[in-house]
Amino acid sequence: MKRGLLTFLVLGSLSLVHGQVDAEYQKVAMERAEKIMAEVEPALAIATRNNVRDLVANQYIALNSIHAERDRQLEKEGANNERILTHADSVVAAQHDKYVTALQDLLTAEQVESIKNGMTYYTVPKTYNNYLLMLPFATEEEQAMIHENLIEAREHAMDGGSAKEKHAWFNKYKGRIANALASKGYNLKEEGERWAERRDLKSSATFITASSRIMQKFALSDEWQAEQVRNLLAFHYQKMDAIYAHKKKQTTEMDQASLGDAEKEKRAVKIWEESKSALDMQRDKLFKKLDPLLSDEQIELVKNEMTHNGFQKELTRFEELLPDLNEEEKVVIIEYLKEARENALNVQTNKERNQWFAKYRGRANNYLSKQGYDLRKATEDLEDRRKSMIP
Repeated sequence: MKRGLLTFLVLGSLSLVHGQVDAEYQKVAMERAEKIMAEVEPALAIATRNNVRDLVANQYIALNSIHAERDRQLEKEGANNERILTHADSVVAAQHDKYVTALQDLLTAEQVESIKNGMTYYTVPKTYNNYLLMLPFATEEEQAMIHENLIEAREHAMDGGSAKEKHAWFNKYKGRIANALASKGYNLKEEGERWAERRDLKSSATFITASSRIMQKFALSDEWQAEQVRNLLAFHYQKMDAIYAHKKKQTTEMDQASLGDAEKEKRAVKIWEESKSALDMQRDKLFKKLDPLLSDEQIELVKNEMTHNGFQKELTRFEELLPDLNEEEKVVIIEYLKEARENALNVQTNKERNQWFAKYRGRANNYLSKQGYDLRKATEDLEDRRKSMIP
């Protein structure tokens, strides 16, 4: 290996590198640098912008020269490939550190990130966002692991001599991510298939039609925010389908088993309780994920749309039935109806939703009766008021 050339590329002035390469590649490097600057930092002061542009262009030129010398040495007969590759890697690493330090002297940390992304086809933000959509309920720890691996991959990919080399680095680290997630119980093949289903907006599947119906009630101008919300809702409905399918399977197995009435009743209760617990947990995870994406009013909108506005319908009914309710009584009724809605979020049919609201309507009625209200008379009075309004 000719250490002279490679050492020069690290220690010498980057501006002098131009003399080591042909004019055609200098032009290519400058065009790449201009494109990156236009995309990531168009608002920089002219002097700073030009300095950064030259740094980026010279980095491409330096890497090209190092890789060319490495490849020339590898082509020699009897070359010590391991030694050549190891030395080239060390020279590239030194060049990388020098380049990043120079960028940091001129730019903010956020701007340096932008340059790095520009040099690697924005693979980090694109891939990370895809993981978030594919695994919408990933924990903060899992998200951090994914992001850290992609950032490390980018540091290597920045030094790749071709798009193929850059993508190879990301593929290597995506393999590490896959292994880490598999150790936590994820099946990325299945998760990828379910994500593909969630992206099929023409599908008639409930998780598509229901999530799309809810999204029509929003006016989210941020496309990424909107897709995160839609994807979370679709994922939630997919998980509900899976929970109900599992419940149905368990119920079928119970019915086919030779069980006495008492044992069958006990098993049925257990199946229901396990299903209810899974649905409650799924619901709570959904709204925990939606919380940083939506306002409190928007969260309320989601819950009402998911339960076909049962809460508001019931509340309006109570307000019409008993127009003289005081604030304390209204608060109690609202709490009953919100609890009904939380349970109604877990069901798939209108009949089941109505049953939950009817159950808590009964509890609210009992409370009001204890407060001294005559609900039968109130109902008759309401009917009279409605009749009097008919022309």
